[in-house]
Amino acid sequence: MKKTTQPLRILCICTFLMVSCKRSAEKAIPEEPTALQVVEKGIEMAGTMEKWKNIASLEYTKKSRLLLENGEVESDVTQRHHYIYRPNKSVRISWVVDKDSFLIVHNDSVSQKFKNDSLVDQGTGVKATVNSATYVLGMPFKLLDTGTTLSYDGLKSFNAIDTVHAVNATYAPEQHKNHSTQDEWWYHFDKNTGAFVGSMVYHAPTHALIENLSMITEKGLTFPEHRKSYRCDADGNKVFLRAEFWYSNYSIEFLSD
Repeated sequence: MKKTTQPLRILCICTFLMVSCKRSAEKAIPEEPTALQVVEKGIEMAGTMEKWKNIASLEYTKKSRLLLENGEVESDVTQRHHYIYRPNKSVRISWVVDKDSFLIVHNDSVSQKFKNDSLVDQGTGVKATVNSATYVLGMPFKLLDTGTTLSYDGLKSFNAIDTVHAVNATYAPEQHKNHSTQDEWWYHFDKNTGAFVGSMVYHAPTHALIENLSMITEKGLTFPEHRKSYRCDADGNKVFLRAEFWYSNYSIEFLSD
């Protein structure tokens, strides 16, 4: 009986290893990938597209600190963001500066900014602010949004330490209302894990390099926790720290909850 069991056990182990290797190979980024393959791997590392599309609402606190080239603090603001994705999209962003309270409200009909309950701005500029905020939180899932043109830009050095897959993205806000910018972006994904680690943007006439310093996982989805943004040259070499962002107190509800 032992003679029969031993070969069977070995066969089972070999079969398991072969299947595991096959699955690993399927998930790994190819040596010469397409932009879509890199992005899909990044999405896999951040959760799943199915789970992302199942979000009903998302709330979080964002602390933003802007710095001048000499290191002086230009602004330091803490906001509470509340996004309702489904069934009907709406956004509320609130914060206080000194004794003044600010509120942004956005839905399919209006995009408005209030200061102490008085309307101070509305329309395109406010909408662009909202789209930018929601886009950052949606990385890398939002890279598959309608109208985004993606191309693989090869392996790059990131922070002079890491090697990353670079994906170039261009946008056309005049054609797609979900786009907020015409800036050209490069999104960086870790060569080994495929995780989204940062980005670079050309906002004429300057470049900026953004690092994801730490991430946090909530209910199976990965979101930013700490990010830094540097003014940089066209090759991604840092010039000075321009901004720092902290994200906390996430609250997520799914349609299936």
